[in-house]
Amino acid sequence: MTITIQAKPLERLARDIFSAAGAPADIAAVVAQSLVTTNLLGHDSHGVLRVKQYIDMMRVGMIQPAERPRLRKRFGATAMVTLAYGFGQIGARFAAELAIEICREHGIAAVSLGQCAHLGRLGEYSNMIAAQGLIGIGFAGGGFSHGFVTPYGGRERLFSTNPLSIAVPCGAEGTLLLDFATSGIAHGKVLLAQSKGAPLPRGMLLDKAGRPTTVAADLDAGGALLAMGGHKGSGLSMMMEIIPNLLAGERPMSSPEFHYGNPMLLLALLPESFDEATDFAAHVEALKARVNAVKPAAGFDEVLAPGEPEARSYAERAAAGIPLPDQVWADLRALAEELGLVVPAPTPQT
Repeated sequence: MTITIQAKPLERLARDIFSAAGAPADIAAVVAQSLVTTNLLGHDSHGVLRVKQYIDMMRVGMIQPAERPRLRKRFGATAMVTLAYGFGQIGARFAAELAIEICREHGIAAVSLGQCAHLGRLGEYSNMIAAQGLIGIGFAGGGFSHGFVTPYGGRERLFSTNPLSIAVPCGAEGTLLLDFATSGIAHGKVLLAQSKGAPLPRGMLLDKAGRPTTVAADLDAGGALLAMGGHKGSGLSMMMEIIPNLLAGERPMSSPEFHYGNPMLLLALLPESFDEATDFAAHVEALKARVNAVKPAAGFDEVLAPGEPEARSYAERAAAGIPLPDQVWADLRALAEELGLVVPAPTPQT
């Protein structure tokens, strides 16, 4: 079962929960906006489902809600940012803005973000870069903590879901965004399936004995997610475990310097610094149009480019409201009531 609620009251509720729990007002507003925008785009696994998780993390010290990012090191077109385990969304936006600034100066930029709590949706930050006419590439790791993904051929958890995101300018004002976990399914989508009591697609999960399963709760019972694309996805996941972690200054669990985190590396490229005569965004738009023009295969009505399903979801949900599983809404209501907040009324069902 689901309820539906408009984006603005949902965003206010999330903001007020974070603020009442100890986050500064401006930080609470940014995190709430990020989560609700993610719901609008249709990625409910990284939306307000995360509010309870973040509050739980705040209460045990895994999120330091008042911490703000600071520049740790700058060398040429590279930079290291540290966050002291503040909200990942705050650090990631700072890192994206810094990458844009450095890229304008050098034509290229690489910015790492360490000591960072959960980032939210990685594509938000590569898309921030692309919206400025640059190419944005994001890598995120799990801080060398035990994740949920087993290497190809295994059944024990080792890697995090380690997403990759690439965004490019497209057309006069738009962007083309690719954003995915290197596991077959993101951990947040497992949480979402659990909240709905729904099965997972086949080929995504093993139970604790290493047998294929579609029961989302089997992950909490000692199961493991599979990497996307067999050995290729497993190898990509391993590289994603290495690059953002080490360049952000994180250390493996075997090190006395280990801390939990969700480190990130952002790259920005200025197309004109490579070929100033190329209208990059126009060529991307032309290719996107060719993709859309491909005749659909059996079982498909049309061929979509990356980001188009999200754009449609945004338009639909901005008008009709955001559907939330009953369990997610119950968690939000419980937090609001505990913190003495007024709970907005869901959108009446028609």
